[in-house]
Amino acid sequence: MNFSVFRTSTGIGLSLLFLINAGLVITGLFFNYLWCTILGILLALVQLWLHGRLSRKQQVLQECLLSAGDMELVIGRSQTNSPLSISTGNGGNFDAGYRYVQCCDTTLQMAGNMLYTEIGAGNCRMPYRMNLLNIASLTTAAFDKGSVLAFSRSAKMSDCALNTGALGIVPELLRGGSDLVWRMDRLEAFYRNADGSFNEAVFRTAANRPYIKMIEVRISAAHFLPDVSEISLKCFVSFMERLKVLSGGKPTGVCLAVADHELFTRLCRVMATSVIYLDFVTVDSAANYVPVTALFTAIDNVRLAIAKYKLPTKIIASGDLVKERDILQAIGHGAHACYSVRPFQASLSTARGLVRPTINSKVAAITAFHRNTLAATFSLINACAARQTIINKQVQIKPELN
Repeated sequence: MNFSVFRTSTGIGLSLLFLINAGLVITGLFFNYLWCTILGILLALVQLWLHGRLSRKQQVLQECLLSAGDMELVIGRSQTNSPLSISTGNGGNFDAGYRYVQCCDTTLQMAGNMLYTEIGAGNCRMPYRMNLLNIASLTTAAFDKGSVLAFSRSAKMSDCALNTGALGIVPELLRGGSDLVWRMDRLEAFYRNADGSFNEAVFRTAANRPYIKMIEVRISAAHFLPDVSEISLKCFVSFMERLKVLSGGKPTGVCLAVADHELFTRLCRVMATSVIYLDFVTVDSAANYVPVTALFTAIDNVRLAIAKYKLPTKIIASGDLVKERDILQAIGHGAHACYSVRPFQASLSTARGLVRPTINSKVAAITAFHRNTLAATFSLINACAARQTIINKQVQIKPELN
C-alpha cells in the first residue's frame, strides 16, 4: 500500500464530505428544511469521528519512526498474499548484502521451519526454546486493548515470545495465549514489603504461572555507578539467582540500553568470581531510538565480555530490526535471538476492516509480517550459503554462516 496515495485519497474524501455537509447546512438554512440541518449535523459528527481515528492512526505511524523504504517493506510483508523477496541491502547488488550478513560462530537450532535457540540450557530446570524473531516492548501509549490481544494471539500462532515491556502482565496478553517474557523493575513497589524488602511470596505466585517463560529485569548504569564497590553488583547477581529459584527454575536475565553495555562487562566479572550466571542479556536500542548500527556495536562488546569470562549467557538483540539482513547481522555480531519493536507496530497499522480493523485482521497482518520476514531470512541464509560454497571453491576459507 502506498501511503502517499492513501493520504491523498483520504484528503479528497474528507474534502468532498465537508462540501456535502456545508451544502446540506446552507440548504437547510436557506429553504428552512429541518431534515437538511439535522443531516448536516450528523455528517459533521461523522467527520469528527473519522478525523480522530485518522489522527490516532497517523500518530502510531509517526511513532514507528521507520524510513519510507522500511515502511514499504513492512506494509508489503503484512499482506497475507504478498510475494516473497529478499532485501540484500543495496538494491540488486547481492555482494553488498552478503557482506552485511557474514556471521560469526553463533549456533542456532532448526525445527521444521523454525530457527531457535535454547535459553537457560544446562542452567535452568525449565529452559525456553526461543524463536529467532520475537515481539517486544509493548507500551500503554501506543496500543489499545484490542491491539494488545492481537499481538498476543499472533505471537501464539507464530510460536514466538512476546516481551511485556512497560505494559506488564495484563488480561489481554493472557487471553491471547502467547509465551511471555516478563520484564519487571527490581524496585517495583508491588513486590516489596512495607519495609522495602522483597516479597518472595507474591513474586513466587506470579512467576510460577505457566504462561511466563522467562523473567527479565531492567537495569541501568545509573543504578550501579563505577565508583561504587562491586558489592552492589554481587548482591544483584545473587538476587537474580534467587528469582530463578522462586520461579521454579525459569531463565532469568537483564535488559540494558545500548549505552550501558559497559555495565554488563562489570557484571560478567562478578558472575565469573561468584560462579552465578545470568541466563540471558537483552541489549535494547528501541527505548531511545538508537540507530541499529549502535545496537550491533553494543552486541559485539557484550559478546566479547561473555567470551572473555567464558560464560553461558545468551544475547538477545532488541530494536527496529526490519530486514532479514538486519536480523542476520545481529546474529553475526553475537546475538542468539531478536526482538523487533516498531516494525510490528507498523504492521499492526496495515490491518483493514469494513468500518474499523477487527482483531482477526490485526492478527493476520502481524502474523503475515512475522512469517514473511522469517521466510525471507531463510532464503537469505540459503543464498549466503550458496555464495559461500562458490567462494570456497576458489579460496579455502572457513564458512562464516552457521
